Amino acid sequence: MSDAFYTSSAHAFEDVEVGTPAEAGPSSMGDASSSLDAAFDISNTAQLILDGGFKTIGLQFPDELLPSSVAVYRALQARIAPSGAQAYVLADSTYGACCPDILSCLHLPADLLVHYGHACLTPTDAIPVHYVFPRQTLDVSAAAAALKDASASEFEGEGGKRGALVVWDVAYDWLADEIQGAFTDWPVPVSFATIQRPSLVPAGEGITTAPSGCRGKQDAGATSACCTSKEQGATSLCENGGAASSCCSSAAPANPASSKGKGKAPALRSLTPPPGIAISDTVLFYLGPEGRSLLNLQMNHATNSVYAFSAQGAWAVHPTSSRLLSRRLFALHSAMSADVFGLVVGNVGLASSRALVAELREALKLAKKKSYTLSVGRLNPAKLANFAEIECFVLIGCAEGGVVDSKDFLRPIITPWELTLALKGKAGVWDPSAWTLDLNAALDEATAVVASERAAGEGDESDNESELEFSLVTGAYRTRKVFGAAAKEETREGGTEVALRNDNMSLAKLESAGSMFLQTRTFQGLEPRYGLDEPAMLEQGRTGVARGYTEEKK
Repeated sequence: MSDAFYTSSAHAFEDVEVGTPAEAGPSSMGDASSSLDAAFDISNTAQLILDGGFKTIGLQFPDELLPSSVAVYRALQARIAPSGAQAYVLADSTYGACCPDILSCLHLPADLLVHYGHACLTPTDAIPVHYVFPRQTLDVSAAAAALKDASASEFEGEGGKRGALVVWDVAYDWLADEIQGAFTDWPVPVSFATIQRPSLVPAGEGITTAPSGCRGKQDAGATSACCTSKEQGATSLCENGGAASSCCSSAAPANPASSKGKGKAPALRSLTPPPGIAISDTVLFYLGPEGRSLLNLQMNHATNSVYAFSAQGAWAVHPTSSRLLSRRLFALHSAMSADVFGLVVGNVGLASSRALVAELREALKLAKKKSYTLSVGRLNPAKLANFAEIECFVLIGCAEGGVVDSKDFLRPIITPWELTLALKGKAGVWDPSAWTLDLNAALDEATAVVASERAAGEGDESDNESELEFSLVTGAYRTRKVFGAAAKEETREGGTEVALRNDNMSLAKLESAGSMFLQTRTFQGLEPRYGLDEPAMLEQGRTGVARGYTEEKK
C-alpha cells in the first residue's frame, strides 16, 4: 500500500537521525556577539510591562525567530511573574509577520503585544504594541561616503536637487545616532526619517507616538527629530539601557476614538524633507537590503531619485518605479470596468482600516456598484477564487503587503487609493507622484470622493445608466450594471401599476450580483424538479459507522 496518505507503524521503532536544531539565540536577531538580553531587549521590555501594569502579554515571533522564542519567553516570564503578568508566544500570524497580530491577541485576550523582528510600522489602535527590531550591523561611514559619491551629480548645476532625506531599515534603527552623525558634511541640507515608537498606554486610554530617541543633533545642513518638549499632562520615561534601541518614549493623552471608528492614527514614520524644501526637490537615500520596504519607497516617491546602500554597495534604484507603476495602471483600468468589488481586510488591527472600509463602501454605494467585505487572512489565489462573482478586489493591508502583483490571481487586486481614482472615472487623473499605500491618505481621498458623489449625485439628471462604456482592458463596449439605484417611480393617473424607469423613460431593471452571475454559469446546480415527483414515505436509514452498519453485522 502506498505511504502517501498514512505513516506505517514500523516507523515508530526506527532510530531516526535528528538533524542539528536551528540556532536559537542572539544571532537570529542579527548580532551574534550580543547576549540574549541585549538582542531581544528583554530588560527594557520587562520594565515597560511592570511600569504599565500589563497582565496578559502576547509575544509575536516570525518564523525565522521561532527557535529563539522559548528562551526569550522564559527570560521575560521570570522577570514579570512576580507582578502576576503572564506572557504567551504567538506564531503563525493571521496575516503577515510584519504586522502586529492583533486578532490573535484579542483571542487571548492580551492587553499588550511585543512584536519581534522586521515590522512594516503600520499604526494599530486596538492594543498597545512594543516593537523589538533586529540589530543588524552596518558600516555607517562607508555607507554615507558611497551614497555621496553615487549621487554627486544629483546636486550639481542650477537644476540640481536642493535637499536629501535618509531612510533606513528597522534593523538599523539602533544605529540611528551614528547614521545622523555620518551625514553631516554634505553640500545640501539632510533630514532623517526617524522611526516613531507607539507609547505603551493601557487599553482604553488612547495610543500616541513618540520619537524613538532624543537625538538632538542640529549639525550644519542637517535636521533631525528630537523629543525636546513635553505636552501638558504628558509623562515621559527615559532609559539609557544598552539593550534598548531608543532612549525616550512619552505617553500623552490621546483623543478618544469616535463611536464609528473614524479618525486617523499618527504615522510611525514620516518622510519629512528639510525645512523650506519640497519633497519633489529631494533625493532619497535608503539604508537596507533590497526588499518590500525599498520597493514601497520607490513606488510612493516615483518622481524622486532613490539611492540605496546594502552589503553589495550603493546603487540607483529610481528607474524601476515607472515599470512597477505601469502594472498598477493596468489594474486601475480593470477596476474602472468592474461593477462588483470585494473589500479584502488583510489585518483587522490597522488603525484606519475600519474608517476606510466604511468610506469605501459608501463610495461604491453612491456609484451604484456592489461591494462585499471579506476577511480571509493570508491571501492566496485559491481563497479569492471562491468569490467568482467579484470582478475586482481591493486589498486594505499594511504598507508592505498592500500590493499584490501576482498573475496567479483570477481577478485584479488594487489598493484603496487606486479605487478612489477609479471611481472618479474620466475626471480622475493618473499622477504617479500621488500614488500611495498610506491608509490615512487613502481615507482622505475616499472621504472626498463620497462628498463629491453626494453633491453631484442627486442633482445630476443627465446620467444615463444604460450608456455603453468602452473598456481599455478588453477592447470592447460594455453596459454598466446598476446596483441599489434609486429608481424613479411613475404612476399613471387612474391606475395602480407602478413602473421603474430610467431618464430616457425606458424600463429600469434592478440587478442582483448573485443572480446575474448564476445565470452566466454553465452549471447552476441540481435540477430542483419542484412538483414533478410524487412524495415518498419516510423510511428509516442506516445506523452505525462506516466500517460496519447495524444491518451488516447480522
